[in-house]
Amino acid sequence: MCGPWSKSTAVSSPVPTLSLQTLGAQYTILRTIGQGGCAQVKLAHHRLTGAAVAIKVLQKWQNQAYPIRSEVGIMKMVNHPNIISLLQIIETEENIFLILELADGCELWDWIQQVGYLHEGLARKIFRQIVHAMCYCHDLGIVHRDLKPDNIMVDPTGKVKVIDFGLGALVTPGMKLSRFCGALQFGAPECFLRQPYDGTKVDTWNLGVLLYFIVTGTLPFEGDTFQELEWQVLLGEYDVPPHFSQELQDIIRCLLTVNPMERPTLKDIMEHPWLRQEDEGSSNHCDDMNPSCLDPAIMTAMADMGFNPHDIRKSLLHRLFNEPMATYGLLQCQARKQDDSISQAKPVQPGITPFPTPTDPATFPWYQKRTVDRPAIRVFLSLSLKSDSPEDSQQVGKRLRTATMPVIPSHCLQKRTPILNAFGVSTKTQHSGTTDTIQGALRAWERRMRRIGASLIQLCSCLPPKKKKVVPQKEG
Repeated sequence: MCGPWSKSTAVSSPVPTLSLQTLGAQYTILRTIGQGGCAQVKLAHHRLTGAAVAIKVLQKWQNQAYPIRSEVGIMKMVNHPNIISLLQIIETEENIFLILELADGCELWDWIQQVGYLHEGLARKIFRQIVHAMCYCHDLGIVHRDLKPDNIMVDPTGKVKVIDFGLGALVTPGMKLSRFCGALQFGAPECFLRQPYDGTKVDTWNLGVLLYFIVTGTLPFEGDTFQELEWQVLLGEYDVPPHFSQELQDIIRCLLTVNPMERPTLKDIMEHPWLRQEDEGSSNHCDDMNPSCLDPAIMTAMADMGFNPHDIRKSLLHRLFNEPMATYGLLQCQARKQDDSISQAKPVQPGITPFPTPTDPATFPWYQKRTVDRPAIRVFLSLSLKSDSPEDSQQVGKRLRTATMPVIPSHCLQKRTPILNAFGVSTKTQHSGTTDTIQGALRAWERRMRRIGASLIQLCSCLPPKKKKVVPQKEG
């Protein structure tokens, strides 16, 4: 099942019914948003909160051909603002379900395809977050081995999330890996030579190819045949656009050092002058669910649902990835998004009662006890099929992430590059970040809130209608 794949085979390989019944007690599965040779990704609703999540379905019987335990272990370890978060693990006889945060925005690949390339200032902002995330992983002994624009999600504010650790591995200092995997056009020279390799140095090379793609919209190594691509990579030959700054040229040259022994570590790269420009500072670690300082509003809401506060603290303290931990994380994510939306709105006039905030327990009236079967779904995150326009509804699930055919060296290599799994079999990414439906629902909610706010201000203070805000165009 990890070999050739087509759209028809994806449709004819549903998740076993018994497993879905176990999962369905807590989540409502809507549709498949990602498909690979060895995994599916489902879009789902959390029944208690109505929050949207991504559920990665790993099949146990494929354990010999797909290192699912490694991926589960990696996801349980990471806790970083620029890495997709694991919320819950549900294990059945046939499957392991990874309940994952649903990333906002779109894949970096799609964004670059739309805009062509990013100017250096914006590229630096995006790339710095990716390097921070991977430095954090390397400190934990985690290598990704499949860093490419398909596995980088970027939201409308420019925040990055690294996704899909399906080909990741746990390593120790000096440890060499022998399984060759990832996209061919992102492959490091040592992989083409079939030599045992340092996984951290392969990630560094991947990031060099990724940065080149961000600032040019093309890939540095593109041969018409496998042999041509291999020759270019081993020689380290690529075109350098004349508009690149000297610092940008130098950091790409460092990342794409052919000899892995001379290739710098990501900690060295973080000190490079190009990345240190306009550095506003960023955190390498994010412990949002700290059991020593839990949000009282969320605790109140969960108590109303029927959760025991002691169980909540225990789940977060020991990172059990169970139902209490997932519910707390989803409520916290919802509250943070509401805070961000309110902070960006025009402040209300003094003396007028402000809009309720997510830190106020009164804002959680829609949650039901866990003993109630009827789902309590928040309006502003509802994923019903109703959308702003007929075009929006037609775009639901428009871009299904799929697997590709096995690599045949004599064939031409396309822009969407094939991926080798750990056994040399071609696959493609198995995780998708979000859908147009979520963005449409959020936009509709934001428009409603703005209209309500404008009406209240006019009624209470007799202010003239607010003028339409003119947003200056971004550089590049």
